[in-house]
Amino acid sequence: MVAAGMQFLPLTRLRAQSARPGNPLRFPADWAGGSLAVARANLTIWPGYSTAVSAINGGVPGPTIRLRRGEEFAARVQNNLGEPLVLHWHGVLAPERMDGHPGDQVAAGQSYEVRFPVRQRASTCWYHAHTDQLTAEQAYAGVAGFFIIEDPAEVAFGLPSGNHDVPLVFMDKRVNASRQLVYAPSMMDLMSGYLGDVMLVNGTPAAWLSVDRGLYRLRLLNGSNARIYKVALSDGRPFHLIGTDGGLLAAPVSVTSALLAPGQRLEVLVDFSTYATGASVVLKSLSFPGGGGMMGGPQQGTEMDLLRFYVDSAATGNASVPATLQPFTPLNPAQARRTRVFTLAMSGMVHTINGQLFNMQRTDFSVPFGDVEIWEYRNTGTEPHPMHAHAALCQVLSRSSAPSLPPEDGGWKDTVLVNPGETVRVLTRFDTHSGVFVHHCHNLEHEDSGMMQNFEVLTPPTLTVRRDGTSVSLSWPEAEQGWRLESSAETSGAAWDLVAQSPTPVGGRWTLTLSETTGRRFYRLVKP
Repeated sequence: MVAAGMQFLPLTRLRAQSARPGNPLRFPADWAGGSLAVARANLTIWPGYSTAVSAINGGVPGPTIRLRRGEEFAARVQNNLGEPLVLHWHGVLAPERMDGHPGDQVAAGQSYEVRFPVRQRASTCWYHAHTDQLTAEQAYAGVAGFFIIEDPAEVAFGLPSGNHDVPLVFMDKRVNASRQLVYAPSMMDLMSGYLGDVMLVNGTPAAWLSVDRGLYRLRLLNGSNARIYKVALSDGRPFHLIGTDGGLLAAPVSVTSALLAPGQRLEVLVDFSTYATGASVVLKSLSFPGGGGMMGGPQQGTEMDLLRFYVDSAATGNASVPATLQPFTPLNPAQARRTRVFTLAMSGMVHTINGQLFNMQRTDFSVPFGDVEIWEYRNTGTEPHPMHAHAALCQVLSRSSAPSLPPEDGGWKDTVLVNPGETVRVLTRFDTHSGVFVHHCHNLEHEDSGMMQNFEVLTPPTLTVRRDGTSVSLSWPEAEQGWRLESSAETSGAAWDLVAQSPTPVGGRWTLTLSETTGRRFYRLVKP
């Protein structure tokens, strides 16, 4: 029986593909809802071998979670690993108790519920283990997957879709002769980060993908513990960068390479119409002076093949590179209320933030809800540090190493690479959730050894809202100074407008009354 809509290649082409070296690229299944069960498994990663991994719902990578902006994410995380576990939704602005703080890990055999609305712009995010001192080993073994937020508004840009929209997660491994993943970090590995010399793309070794002569959207995710990639095509042809961690850029940027640090994502458009049918090209990581790595072992900055494309047929679809993409209003550095300095340094064989290692019970600093802040990372050590903050996105302001920012620093970010000897300044604002969160180095060996801090986003005042017909009365405690009122017409709260009317103090509370005739609106208090 043939399923409707299935397409078949001519027998001669199938024979040609089966003779190709390497393995056809695999894709994780889309998550169907319900549970995310994490357990040990033996899977066929290399043909003819059974490899021990830590799988999510039986797969490595785990299932791809796809949600539309405004929808609710609800899942039960079931820990069948035999050790503690918690999952973090990287890039997704989740509430405190749902975010995946290492203090919220559950014991072996236990489960926990995750439920929250997804209210941010479309973006390529991901999820992975975030267990205290076990993050590196668990993520390396396979506890990770894509979390893609979609928005119907993107349809207007005419970007590639369907099988022309390709998620790719890169993970480097060390493998023994029996095709088992080896995770046995030495002291040098812990200091530099665990680097592999075998590349898996979507869990596929020596991966290749058959494409047509059309335009493809590639969603690139660095799921490696420590390796940085300099992504390029093997023939040096340009491609278009269209998105970073937090979603689409304002316009495509033509590039010939782009750096991708652990935890980061890039979205690119590759046009295969410039290749003849029958041609092939490799997506590579170019060499660069990176330093790091064990003597005689895998090194940072080594050239590596990532994925080979075979151009097998005429173009299908009519996507083209758009002139513009999704505009957004950047944060204004003139509105920054303060600058926080984070000194990234080495102490012995471990890396510290402001001279300290992570302490689960210590809150290192507090951030007022809604304040715009500059975070300044000063790397005084000899290792690169991709710095990741939970609960907010940021925009890169400057790098001491260059007069201008590279394209991959554009747009909204959640993970920022800070090279040795470099100072990087970012602009951020925590205005989604209050509570205790972490920021840390996304070199997972650095994180596990203590390169992480707790910080608290302070709770805004309680806002009382009462509606009587078209009249809306709002109030909050008079003791709370300096807050401003914003409103949004969207259920997702994606676009907020300043309420121009000023409140007046009445009976110990700031109060104001608005006339609202356009239907339901949402209100919040933020710091200017």
